[in-house]
Amino acid sequence: MDRSKNYVAYLEEISLISLLFAGVSFLATYLLMPQVSDMVRERLVRPNHANEEIPVGLGMIFVLVVVPLIILLVLLTQITVVVGLIWLLSLMGFGMLGFIDDTLGSREARGFCGHFRALLGGQLTTGALKALFGAGIALLVALFTADQGVTIIVNTLVISLFANLFNLLDVRPGRSSKAFLFLALPLFTLTLPPLPMALLVASVLAYIPWDLQSKVMMGDVGANVLGAAYGLAVLTIPLSFRLLVLLFLVAIHVYAERFSLSQAIEGNSFLQMMDSWGRKKV
Repeated sequence: MDRSKNYVAYLEEISLISLLFAGVSFLATYLLMPQVSDMVRERLVRPNHANEEIPVGLGMIFVLVVVPLIILLVLLTQITVVVGLIWLLSLMGFGMLGFIDDTLGSREARGFCGHFRALLGGQLTTGALKALFGAGIALLVALFTADQGVTIIVNTLVISLFANLFNLLDVRPGRSSKAFLFLALPLFTLTLPPLPMALLVASVLAYIPWDLQSKVMMGDVGANVLGAAYGLAVLTIPLSFRLLVLLFLVAIHVYAERFSLSQAIEGNSFLQMMDSWGRKKV
């Protein structure tokens, strides 16, 4: 009985800390977005799907807000140093790779096959850089989160493929953000995700109105961060479920190599309704 009470008290304490830090994350994102948008507008703009020139790479706000809060959580011993380092490595590493693609990337090569065909032909693309270095970061993280060969491979693929999936989705305003929030729901209802995940959810909630109104583009820096973070959070679920998630990721990537995910979404009335919800009409 005492053990049960202690566990309930522990969950309540974690929830209070999550709410407090999530509130700070939301407020910081809300306050910083105008300044970061103005800063980027002077240096990096790109035409969106409606051919409007808008700032790109505003997903960097997730790194700017969440990374300092993770460091604070470590200092306050709310998460372990190892957990903090894993999240910092993932967010900053995948964020950096995405930022390189936002600033230096071209759209000539597409998909895994396209980038690796270009690489075999002697042309290094930012997409190939993302895939190779992203897999390396995911492998390093997997080594900290598993001690068996199969589990290490599964964890590496889950993180890498989620990062790329959110990149594939980020071709319409708010699509990646909404997918992230929607997919986060089962994690928060069925499991107890790491505290950094709550920080990121709150930051996305403050960011998403800017994206839906086509004021900014998240860019690969943001999509990479969301995907890697979601992959990390998925590592908290049992291995059997992780294998099912991995099969889904492999299937959707195989599909995306041959067909358009946007066309699939627009061809399904429910997905199309969810995708367009809240988006500025053009």
